[in-house]
Formats: sequence, C-alpha cells, structure tokens
Amino acid sequence: MAASLGFSARSVITDAETARTMRKAVSFKAIAHAQDFLPMSKRNIIDFEGCSVAWTRALLDADVKLSDLSFVETHDCFTIAELIEYEAMGLTPKGQGARAIKEGWTQKDGKLPINLSGGLKAKGHPIGATGVSMHVISALQLTGQAPEGMQLKSRRLAGIYNMGGAAVANYVSILEVAHQLPTLAALRPRPL
Repeated sequence: MAASLGFSARSVITDAETARTMRKAVSFKAIAHAQDFLPMSKRNIIDFEGCSVAWTRALLDADVKLSDLSFVETHDCFTIAELIEYEAMGLTPKGQGARAIKEGWTQKDGKLPINLSGGLKAKGHPIGATGVSMHVISALQLTGQAPEGMQLKSRRLAGIYNMGGAAVANYVSILEVAHQLPTLAALRPRPL
C-alpha cells in the first residue's frame, strides 16, 4: 500500500458558455504536445527539441508570441532543466539560459515572469499532480486570486510548460480568462 504525501490539485472543466459566466474561470487558448526520443543516445540532451516544438505549436495555435504572455509556469525539476527550457521556448538564445535570471527577466517585474509560485521544487515536485497544480496556480494568477506577494497586476495570458522524463513528453498550454472570450454570437458571420 502506498502512503499519500498529502499533495493534490484539482480542476473543474465545463463548457465555454458556462465558463464565460463564471468570475473565476479560465480557458485554454491553445494546447500542444511533442514527443521526443526516450533514449538519450538518440538526441542532444542539452537541446530540449521536444520542448521547443511544443512551444512553437502552442504559440502558433494561440496566434500569440512569447512576449504576449503575462507569465509562465515551467517545469523546473532541476535548475539546469529550467535554464534549457528558457532557451527552448525562445526567451534566450541557445547556451544563454542563465542570462534570463542574471538580467532579471524572470522576476515578477521582469520581461517574462517565470514560476512566481516558486516552481515545482518549492512545492516538493508532486509527481502526478505537477501538471494540474501548474494549471491551477496559473488560473489563480489570471483571475487575480494568487497568494499575496505573487499576484501580478497585469495578467492576460499564461504559458505553462510541463514535461515527462528528460523532456521526452512535452506539453504547453496557453490559458486566458474565460469571460474575455468572444461569445458564439460574436463568432457567427454577420450579414453585409
């Protein structure tokens, strides 16, 4: 019998019309997945190619640029992984991930605030609850309910990167506040 460590996260999913009426609801603007090779002998381990592909797909699907995001929650299982993720998402050129931290880009008032929650290591990296917890904390941030000291004043779009293995399974979500979405009537063609 496995013992619970007490970690949990949850999300409630509903249709878009209902979500628009809810003050605390967020919506997926885009989701993307990219799979990379499991054997490290088949890839360059310091080049998270699957991460890069997932970010590119999600940003294209959402029709936004990385600079349009208000913040990012990223999978910082190890410090080096987070730095390589900065490079893979396009925040810094290859080999310069540490520059984002040195120059303050990832701070709350930086170019692209990253892991304002403290990241996975700050919450014990709850395997299994990792992805959901990143989405929940991003939803709290977008709806103005993040804990004191973490809440951004301006927040429109959230980027979330989660991975499994050593960047083998790569997932990116772009979230937005649901009540900002156009209604179905607004999306219907209008007569000329």
